[in-house]
Amino acid sequence: MRDHRGRYLPHPDPLTRFLNYCRFDPMTGCVLWVGGRTRGKGHTGWYGCFKYKGKSWKAHRWAAKFILGLRVDDLVQVDHCCPHGPNTLCVRHLQSVTPEVNRELQWVRVQVGLDPEPDPVERTDAGIPFYEAPEWARGLEVITSCTSTQTIQTAPF
Repeated sequence: MRDHRGRYLPHPDPLTRFLNYCRFDPMTGCVLWVGGRTRGKGHTGWYGCFKYKGKSWKAHRWAAKFILGLRVDDLVQVDHCCPHGPNTLCVRHLQSVTPEVNRELQWVRVQVGLDPEPDPVERTDAGIPFYEAPEWARGLEVITSCTSTQTIQTAPF
């Protein structure tokens, strides 16, 4: 990033940079990645991508390791366990599992649809669930509909 004279500005810390590319969806409780995306390595769904110390990371793997403190290495995969079905752009609902468990979970979700839905904090007048943002995601832009976001100074959570 550069200032008005074209000089390089110091980079913010990695967490601040990461959160600049996230938005909170109170209807699902997900923190969604809105930065760069890739389908890489034969995936059909979109995955967020984030640069950290010169290396390209999948956004959900970076969040799992550096925000949620989960084990992330070559022996485990980071599974998306969103309450309303897996969302590959979610960086909140994550768990570390073995590749075998991850494949089994994918099969169950596709074939049977057994993902449990957590209780929402409250419901709107129309009965739609409303979820709270996690502590680390408070102050993010909030998604107000499926197609738009609303910038707010501080999140109402």
